[in-house]
Amino acid sequence: MWNKKKIRFTDKKHSRQGIISSGLGGAALLLFAASVAAAYIRSGQAGRIIAVTGFLAMLCACAGLYYGIMGYREEGTYRLFLRLGCGLNFLLLAGFVSIYILGW
Repeated sequence: MWNKKKIRFTDKKHSRQGIISSGLGGAALLLFAASVAAAYIRSGQAGRIIAVTGFLAMLCACAGLYYGIMGYREEGTYRLFLRLGCGLNFLLLAGFVSIYILGW
């Protein structure tokens, strides 16, 4: 009759490296979106500042993926932020590689 939720008491915490990985992925996504938008507005003639912004986004994505992979070594932690961070950073790096290969 009653739909009671089961409550679990654990000593697990979210992985600190997973949170850092997700934060770096979010920063990389914002930098990537800003650089692509600026390049689109200027018809591909954005200049060095936008190139530096894209390069910083790629570095953030690499660092985020590194922290995400290193976070899987921690035991007794939740894996939500690790999975989010690794997935987001991997997709961003795949986007950078595809842009480089296609020559956008």
